[in-house]
Amino acid sequence: MSKLTAKKVENALPRKKEYKLHDGGGLFLRIRPSGAKSWLFSFSLPNDSKLIRMTLGSLKDISLKEARARLPELHDQVSQGIDPRHGRAAKQAENTSAITMQKLFNDWIEFVKLAGEITPTWIKRHEDRWRLHLRKKLGNLFAKDVTRAHLSGALDAMARKGIKEETRKALTTLNLMLDYGLTRHSIESNPARMLKPKDFAASANRSRDRVLALAELKMLWQILDKTIYLKIKNEYKPAMNPVISTAIKLLILTGARRTEVAAMRWDELKLENGIWLLPANRTKNRQAHTIYLSQIVINLINDLNNLTGQSEFVFDNGEGHIHPDSLTSAINRLTKVPDDPKSMKRASTAPLSDMKPFTVHDIRRSAATAWGEYLKVQPHVIEQMLNHQPLNKLVATYQRATYAEEQKAAWLAWGEMVEHQIAKEPNNIIPINRAANDR
Repeated sequence: MSKLTAKKVENALPRKKEYKLHDGGGLFLRIRPSGAKSWLFSFSLPNDSKLIRMTLGSLKDISLKEARARLPELHDQVSQGIDPRHGRAAKQAENTSAITMQKLFNDWIEFVKLAGEITPTWIKRHEDRWRLHLRKKLGNLFAKDVTRAHLSGALDAMARKGIKEETRKALTTLNLMLDYGLTRHSIESNPARMLKPKDFAASANRSRDRVLALAELKMLWQILDKTIYLKIKNEYKPAMNPVISTAIKLLILTGARRTEVAAMRWDELKLENGIWLLPANRTKNRQAHTIYLSQIVINLINDLNNLTGQSEFVFDNGEGHIHPDSLTSAINRLTKVPDDPKSMKRASTAPLSDMKPFTVHDIRRSAATAWGEYLKVQPHVIEQMLNHQPLNKLVATYQRATYAEEQKAAWLAWGEMVEHQIAKEPNNIIPINRAANDR
């Protein structure tokens, strides 16, 4: 039965020699001559009569109530033959070696960068996702203590913002970093594996199937050749500049990804041979890729020389290459009606707003579809032109044919088709230098 009270503990005065007050259950309050007070636990292990005492902590840190609350766990360890002193040392060592979620994320990102298995673009997206949506709620938690409830709280907060796709990708980020921690024995299990995107209404979107017909590509091209003014933050500004409009045209002509076009470098181009050599570190699948350039592509790129020829990037915006999102934003400005569509004489609201909405990636799909539909290019050649990896691993391992001649013929034929059926229109071609002066 407990003997001490909070008042007795507080009023226990120091003596010339150290003494102890017994509370019961092996718990003692030790009072030193200096007046310092601390808690002791006295015990004997089974089949051993030796009396052992261990310090639980200072009265300043542990109250009488807290000291009593620790007794059941201590008695349980003793009954199992476990010396509580060793158990506490193991716990302290465990806590010392424990890492936070922020440290785990940093270690994982460093490993991913060294491994070189994903592109810098995807690494940055993981970093941005962590910084913007996950770090605040999870960063300071010990990784070993993180539960499904912690992860669900962070993902629910994202879902409430309506960012469905980012929520789904955030779960992927968490799974990858926690799997890394699992293999490094930083955690005992990965709680993210029990969560699914549907738990946060973030299931993957249905695959898009939007394809622009030739007539729609022609409408887009014509708009790219004109100076369209849109109201942006109460100012009427050109919706497009020659750098952006040419980049979008190259998306149509090459079927390349927006990241590949946006960061195109002059030293990747062999214009005299009609070749664009994409290095492995600039492609999604980490495979170097050759794109053959038709004459219309070469002309468009040469026209940019006066604007960006002094830069290392073909599509330079004055601060380095244009951001891939700039191409997405440009398409959005052309296709989506602004909140305030009031026009002025020189202003236009979303000139393609009557067209069925489309994205930058839909342009890539449209080019690939046209290659097959109008040029009768074989599917395996189109896959090579898109730099897709074969889904069949056996084919990927043993089938090394690139069909270079077939690819070249397809790109050149597509360039001619674009030039004569999409780009050609009386009075709609504006020389790029003149457009630059109009800005």
